[in-house]
Formats: sequence, C-alpha cells, structure tokens
Amino acid sequence: MFLPGRFGATLTAVSGHTHSVLGLISPCSVEIQQIRGGGRNILMNRTSGRKRNLKAGISKAERAARRAAREAKEAARKQYNFMERHQIRRMKSLLSPSQQHPGRYSSEEEANLPERLATNVYIRGTVKTRFHSISEALEFHRRLQSPSIYNNPNSFVRLRLELNMTTEKATKTVPNSEEIVPVPYPFVHNEKRAILAFAHDEKLQELAVEKGAEIAVGPEVVKKIVKGQFRIDDYDFCVAHTDMAQYITPLRGVLRSRCPSKLNGALGDDLEVVIGKFKNGIRVKIAGDPVYPIWGLSNIIVGKLPMENEQIEANIACVVKAVCKHRNPALGPFINRAVLMCGSASAYFPVNLQKFVPVASEEEKEKVTAKLKFLKERPCKLSEDAVANPDATQVVAS
Repeated sequence: MFLPGRFGATLTAVSGHTHSVLGLISPCSVEIQQIRGGGRNILMNRTSGRKRNLKAGISKAERAARRAAREAKEAARKQYNFMERHQIRRMKSLLSPSQQHPGRYSSEEEANLPERLATNVYIRGTVKTRFHSISEALEFHRRLQSPSIYNNPNSFVRLRLELNMTTEKATKTVPNSEEIVPVPYPFVHNEKRAILAFAHDEKLQELAVEKGAEIAVGPEVVKKIVKGQFRIDDYDFCVAHTDMAQYITPLRGVLRSRCPSKLNGALGDDLEVVIGKFKNGIRVKIAGDPVYPIWGLSNIIVGKLPMENEQIEANIACVVKAVCKHRNPALGPFINRAVLMCGSASAYFPVNLQKFVPVASEEEKEKVTAKLKFLKERPCKLSEDAVANPDATQVVAS
C-alpha cells in the first residue's frame, strides 16, 4: 500500500503483507528510516501491539541516593521563605546583602588612600577606614541619639559582622546557623520566644512553666509528636531535663536542629538555667550571601545604649567567641569587619575586635597549610585516612 508522504516521498509498508488504514492508526511502534539517493522513499517497519515501558527495579543504594537528593532539594527550598527568595532574585540584578549599606570592607581598595586628612571634615571614602574602640563607638552613638538629633537614647546596639565563609574545601562554605548565646549582662530584647520543655517529673514541669516555658510535657507526649498529633511548629526552641534524654531520642528526625542536646545547650540538669539561657540570651544568626557565597553576614543585638560600656563589651566578647567557633582560625580571619550601629539610623562606626578573636597556633597553621597544599596537588577524591593525615599517600582515584 502506498500513501503520499509529507515532502512528496512515499511511505511503503514492507513487512511482508498489506496493512489497512485502520491498522496504521492503531497503537503500534514504528521505525522510520529515510533512504537518501536516487529514490526518495521512506522505509517504515511497523510492529503490531503496544510497546510497554516496564519500570526497572532499583537497588537500595540508588533508592537511598534519590531520597538524599530529594531531602537536599527540600532543605534548599526551605532555606528561604517566599519573600526572601523574591528579594534574592531582585538583588541578583542589584546588590548583594553584603554590598548594601554600609557595604563590605576591602583593605586592597583602600591601599592607596591616606590614613587621615588635615581637615576634621572630610568624605568617608577619601581616607582609610578608621577602627574605633567599643567605648568610642558607643559614645559617638550616644551623641547621635541625643534629643537634639535622633532623640532615641534607649535604642538597641547592633553589631554587624562581615564574614569570610570559605573553608578548607573550595567547593564548601560555612553553613548557615542560628543559636542562642548566653551573655553575662542580659537585657530586654522584646522578642517573643516560645519554649517547649520536656521533663519527667511533674514538679519540674511546673517549674519550667513558672520560669518562662510556654508548656512542659512528659514522655507521653513524645509519641504524639512522632505521629504528628502534637504541633511543634508553634515553638521556637525546645529544652529538656536530663531525665528525658532517653525519651526524646526518637524526636531527632522531627525536631532536627531544635532537638535538645548537650551540644546546643538545651539539655541539662538545671532546667531553670537552661530556660533562662534561651529566654534571655542573644540570638546569633549566620547567613551566607546568596549572590556571593564566600561572603556572609551576621546582625546581632548586643545591648542597649543606657548600659555601661563594660557590659556591652562583655556581651560582644561572648558573641564573637561563639561566632568564631564556626570556622577554623588557622584559615585566616573569619570576621572581615565589625561595625556598631544603633536602631534604624544609618550611622555606623567600625570597631576593633582583635582582642576577642581566637588566634591559631603555629602548629595548627602549618597543619592547615600542608593539608591545603596536599589537596591542591592531588585533585582527586581522597579517602578518609588521607584526609585525616595530609602526609599519607593513599588516594582513591576519582
């Protein structure tokens, strides 16, 4: 049977018998081959019946890899909410958060600028950045917040840290994190923090509620949380007494970073102290720059202007110590620049925090240098033994 082709060619059924038009439109799989040359004919081999694509079985390793990929994609999606993602899309065509006011400090760009001008009135960008002491910066802010200028003498003191998020591996950066840091001089931060307390004893549960917990529960609620019968999204933090350590183990996959442990300080013998830490401590949040991942920012409220300079300085020391734990000091300075700001005012004063920053020993620096050199010379996938010992020669070819 011959049918007119699309380009004047001819469709020829050569399967050994003649096909009807109804047979041609029935479900089938067709192999079409164009024969170039003198005759412009298209050879069509038709196989009757429907070709089914049976789902091939997958191994446990492949299933685990797919599950890990889905979880990683979901975690990346939950990293920012809708408005944050919208702002990131806008900022990619504008400026990154690190470049917005007051900008990011670069010593290389100020290399040729003078230390100080002869006049006492000058444009900030025409001289090198001057780093003040914490006391000087606080006095400047108190003058600006006086009734004759901004008239906000009780404003919060905000510490803005510009961070270097690079790590030993070139493809990885310091992960985003959020924690509560206890400070020696707490203050009223005007934040509502809902705390869920776990305690086995009923007296401890009553004590937890008295000290500021929204609700205190026992072992019977753990199963309800696992089954989804108890909402935990309404609580910002979870704390627990040590007598509940064995009961809250199934909640690790549900609470994740909020699960009480010795590491995050939410598990302890003195429930009053633990609740006080999360109720009165300072919230420290480290966020990477969505445009330039090797940069990071941390805006931390460290006190109020009426507080003494020594009190604010002590709070800053605790905050800097907690922030610097997220990166190996042997890699170089984690804090690129620190500035003190107050309230919504745009004025800022760079401060010198060098005395609070941990210093790596020469042995640690040599170890990191040798490891970086080893990774650079061997661009292949390393085994665990080779990563632990840079002098080792055992590598696994990538």
